[in-house]
Amino acid sequence: MDTRSRVWFRSLVVFGALALLAVQPVGVSSQTAAGPEVTAATVGVTADPQIGGPWVIAREKGFFAAEGLSRGEVKIFPSGPASFPAFVSGDLQGNNSSEQAMLTQAAAGVRLKLVAVYSDITGVHGMLASGRVRTAKDLEGKAVGLQKGSSAEWYTRNFCKVFGCDIAKVKILNMPPAEGVTALVTGSIDAYASWQPFFNRALEADRDKGLHYLHYNNTSFVVGAEGPRKIETSYGVFYVASTFLDKNPRTVEALLRVLERSVTFMNTSRAEAARILATEFKQSAPDMDKQVSAVKYELLINDQRVKDIQAVADLLLAEKLIKERVDFGKTLLETAPLKRVKPEAVSYGG
Repeated sequence: MDTRSRVWFRSLVVFGALALLAVQPVGVSSQTAAGPEVTAATVGVTADPQIGGPWVIAREKGFFAAEGLSRGEVKIFPSGPASFPAFVSGDLQGNNSSEQAMLTQAAAGVRLKLVAVYSDITGVHGMLASGRVRTAKDLEGKAVGLQKGSSAEWYTRNFCKVFGCDIAKVKILNMPPAEGVTALVTGSIDAYASWQPFFNRALEADRDKGLHYLHYNNTSFVVGAEGPRKIETSYGVFYVASTFLDKNPRTVEALLRVLERSVTFMNTSRAEAARILATEFKQSAPDMDKQVSAVKYELLINDQRVKDIQAVADLLLAEKLIKERVDFGKTLLETAPLKRVKPEAVSYGG
């Protein structure tokens, strides 16, 4: 081969290499290019903007299909504990709740992995009471409703510790949110510990008959102890079955990209998000805007969030709400999928 032929051949090789690079999308990993292992995935959420909100947005804005999950679905439950059977049976490929609901399942032996913490919902829980209850002490001897296994359970125990009532003297009744709202409005119970949008529904149905907050949005309305008072820390978390993660890592990553799209939308298009969620959860747009604004939506796993979730696990054990200690960081947390999707969202050092 003469000199001119060798130059021509080398030029052809270089041109071919550049052409191959040109068709490879920049910044897309080989796993992303391969797509999810399955296109059908159902995630469970609660009927509220703080946990269910981002996933409802994902459904309405087409984010599942955009990430290769053409048959992605959202199943809405009234509370975290209500989703337990569907998650355990495998009907849900992913589930979302507050940390207590997730920890309760793990302590009961359900094999799961938390792959994202995406909303700081501190302050959305509270306690609504009848006119017969003005102080924490007034709760003793009276019926208080709450959804057992949810964050409202340990919230109520914290409430009594902080404001001074003997939880052993309070008649705790297990009630899903919708049932609790009805019981409170009709006078069957004297207080209900829950979250939005159920508080608004109770207040609207009450029509000025005396229902009032004892504590809500990190603020105390307890007579004699009024003012700012934070008594809890709580997060919205996303978790999957351990076996599903093992078999379908790219699908879990696709779900995390869906969640990231939704969280971004919640923060950059809040007014539109509030309108969508107001329709979904049958609230007025102004009320929903307030509820959405009270939540900090951020896909983040850092040392503080891990510490806070471990603190809840330890509290549940101390209060005998679970039987076995859960070491959250060592046994439940799996940061690798989120690191691959959004490396800057994981700063937890282990």
